Amino acid sequence: MPRTKEAFASMRETTRQKIEMAALSLFARKGLSVTVSEIAQAAGVSKGLLYSHYPSKEALIAELARQAVTISAQSIQGAVMADGAADVKIAGISAVMCDMLQAENHPGTHYFMLMIQIGMSGFPMEDVLYHGMVLPNPIESLGQIIAAGQDEGTVIQGDPTQLATLFWASIQGLCCYVMTGMPLPICSSTVAGILLKERTL
Repeated sequence: MPRTKEAFASMRETTRQKIEMAALSLFARKGLSVTVSEIAQAAGVSKGLLYSHYPSKEALIAELARQAVTISAQSIQGAVMADGAADVKIAGISAVMCDMLQAENHPGTHYFMLMIQIGMSGFPMEDVLYHGMVLPNPIESLGQIIAAGQDEGTVIQGDPTQLATLFWASIQGLCCYVMTGMPLPICSSTVAGILLKERTL
């Protein structure tokens, strides 16, 4: 029985997702020097089929980076807009991050590592990533929560942008740590304690 147009579209989307997840895992673990052949092999597709979805490895990297930035920005902005005190929001963000890091092969950890790899490689993000994208900056968004918490008396004093940068840098460092195969050595309350006055260290 001939396949319908919808069936072809579904198969193509499934193939695209396989390629992206295989590439994301490889880039996170091995860096951007991973070859198209390696990605195709990991995804279980031919190089020709991969190129029918992405004209180059750089285009695939750019798409994964867009996904990473979008997910990160929307998630933190959701926390900013949610009801509740700042310390509760920070504790929630810390718990989500720790749950991600404790899970085996979590895509979120891989997205974090991808952005670290991109940052160290000199990949031209400004040319391909942010074109036409209007998204909140996670550092600025967390800085808003920190500033609110300082007014509420629950967050340590200091420049909100610098404190937000410290928090996300700590998460990036933990990503690198767990990607070596080591278990996450701390709990979410310790991560939240980077910013909160009531610390559990």
